[in-house]
Amino acid sequence: MNNSRYANKRIKLRKGEYQRSNNTFAYWWFDKNGKRQFVYAKTLPELREKEEQIIRDTLDGIDYSKLDSTIKSYFELWKEIKSGIRESTFTSYIRFYNRYVEPEFGNKKLKNVTYSSIVMFLKNLAIEKGLSFGTIRNIKVVLSMVFDLAVRDGVLRNNPCKGTLRELQREFEKNTKDVRALTLEEQKLFESFLARPGHYHQYYAVFTTMLWTGMRVGEVLGLRWEDIDFENNEINVNHILINYDKGKGKGSIFAINPPKTKNSNRTVPMLPKVKEALLKEKEKQEQLGICCLSEIDGYTNFIFLNSKGKVLDYKKLNNRLTQISKAINKEILADGNATVDEFPHVHNHILRHTFATRMREAGADMKAVSDMMGHEGILITLTTYTDASREFKNREIALLQDYCENAM
Repeated sequence: MNNSRYANKRIKLRKGEYQRSNNTFAYWWFDKNGKRQFVYAKTLPELREKEEQIIRDTLDGIDYSKLDSTIKSYFELWKEIKSGIRESTFTSYIRFYNRYVEPEFGNKKLKNVTYSSIVMFLKNLAIEKGLSFGTIRNIKVVLSMVFDLAVRDGVLRNNPCKGTLRELQREFEKNTKDVRALTLEEQKLFESFLARPGHYHQYYAVFTTMLWTGMRVGEVLGLRWEDIDFENNEINVNHILINYDKGKGKGSIFAINPPKTKNSNRTVPMLPKVKEALLKEKEKQEQLGICCLSEIDGYTNFIFLNSKGKVLDYKKLNNRLTQISKAINKEILADGNATVDEFPHVHNHILRHTFATRMREAGADMKAVSDMMGHEGILITLTTYTDASREFKNREIALLQDYCENAM
């Protein structure tokens, strides 16, 4: 340590500053625990920038004794103190951390992780690993909870995870613009195909429920018979069934999670078509002797089961929808009088999208539709889940023409 109170024998040093023997600079101070801390810089201006930051951090109560803590160490601390989370959700968070966060960020110091590094990490998960936006959002939630704990402990001033999903969400929205609702003719074709006796008729009840309630696939697959109020024609949505991979080569597992958002815990009106489909499903299972053998996080008596009495997997449902789409297209090609030229590739989410669009076309109050779908606000329903068919737009423009003609 060079004890001279001047840098290069010209610039007077402040208290705590000193020039080292290799001509670099250092600053020392005592943290709130009375422990001496040091920071270093190549130049005096650079050192004084760091000093100013330290003074601001000290005033904000930043604990420099823990600033070298790694994300891994704080994740372990988070696991020890976290409470109020379902066991299945807690297990999911640990899995997301071990599989995606630990390899990239585990050994990084909290102070060295920036907003931009997290944005790039999340984008790479989408681009390189092909993860869905929902999965990436869950990974971000885990990472954010670790940084929230560091902020509360006074190790960091801000959580660098905040706002990191916005750019990624815009990218996903760009890439999902081709997702559209079924037209009315396509919907009629789809429903009539499922209603006929045959291999795919076994999925009539589950797809009818999805198509005419607008419920999320996990909400539908998690339905139990006690969630159905046949007397008042209502469906109570109070949980969601998820299925996640345990890791490469380890298979998958079902779990019950709370509803996706606060508004997702709701009551959905049950149309006669849905009621009839559910009652027929109940009758069919009784005739075939199918009983629910799945018990997941204390939940059982699920409605939609396979022939072995196990709950359905949404991924397998998507596969069935792909097969159904192909089968319908074969019939279209064979039928010279078909009402549509080509049937689109359908997946679970399109059925939810179609429900919102039909409600819009029927002139339903969109606040009521938003509530039925469990959205946090009407804007999500209007901007994301509703299309306007050609027939609907023509009908709406005709109203304008009639108005103008009568007014003039």
